[in-house]
Amino acid sequence: RAVVLASAYEKYFSVGADLTAMGSIDRTAPDAADQIKAFMKRVNKHYDAIEHCPKPVIAAINGHAQGGGCELTLCCDFRIMVEDGRSRIGQTESALGIMPGAGGTQRLPRLIGMAKAKRFIIESTRLSAKEAEAVGLVDRAVAPEELKPAVDELAGKLAKGPTFAFAMIKDALHRGYDKPLHDALEIEMENFARTSLSTDAAIGIMSFLSKQEPEFTGS
Repeated sequence: RAVVLASAYEKYFSVGADLTAMGSIDRTAPDAADQIKAFMKRVNKHYDAIEHCPKPVIAAINGHAQGGGCELTLCCDFRIMVEDGRSRIGQTESALGIMPGAGGTQRLPRLIGMAKAKRFIIESTRLSAKEAEAVGLVDRAVAPEELKPAVDELAGKLAKGPTFAFAMIKDALHRGYDKPLHDALEIEMENFARTSLSTDAAIGIMSFLSKQEPEFTGS
């Protein structure tokens, strides 16, 4: 009922794409640009699946999250990052002479604003957890020993919640964000109607009236 993205590596969440795979492309081939675009389409397909997952998704950022790793966190609904004095997060592609290709130029400005995103991406800025928290790139910066408890607490809270309503909220936000207000409101009303007829809505309203804690089913 809730998803946690975590790394198996102690000091790295993710540092992005395998650059050796990119290096294997023949730069002189007539279709070199098409090959690279096809590679990034495959990456973006997976990232989009995470972003549009109907369940709440938490990024447990235990170490460096740079380049494609930062882009991966941007697909998540919540980001909790360790503040350990060394771990950094950011779109660092420009330091390699390239640019983000898995959503960094699109999702980051939507999260923290165009001005900050433009500066951070162009300057290949690497932020500590505290710095990232201050600009809204991560939701919480925590000490290393607090990361797992903080993630578990949030995941547990979300898992007990009305996850069908969460899914409809995410859907309305994603589908309506770039649309004219009138069209976006149509999406909101449609999803409101669906949640109003759900089992969780009946449970929530009855629990409120009886002054009891609701036990949502996710349906």
